[in-house]
Amino acid sequence: MTKRNLPSNEFGFTTGRNAQGQLVRGPIGVGTPTSVQFTEKLPPGIKLETLTHSHPKSGGGSILPSRQDMSEAARIGVPALCIVTEERAQCYAVKGTEGK
Repeated sequence: MTKRNLPSNEFGFTTGRNAQGQLVRGPIGVGTPTSVQFTEKLPPGIKLETLTHSHPKSGGGSILPSRQDMSEAARIGVPALCIVTEERAQCYAVKGTEGK
């Protein structure tokens, strides 16, 4: 596996699918070593699929989502939360969003 050189601040974005089934990425937000805000949404007609963000080494580098990560994903209503670290990436199902 190739090690990533992540920025020292968290970055994140949303992904979704358009009516043709193509994957669409939202704008990339940049935050602090321990947080990032997802302020922009996907364009109308895009079905939200994932909320992805990094956990850089400077902020702890854990592959596990925090309670705040999962709370925010549930609040937005995204079915999957993906975390990227320097070593790997992992996606998690978000409880309470089934069927949304």
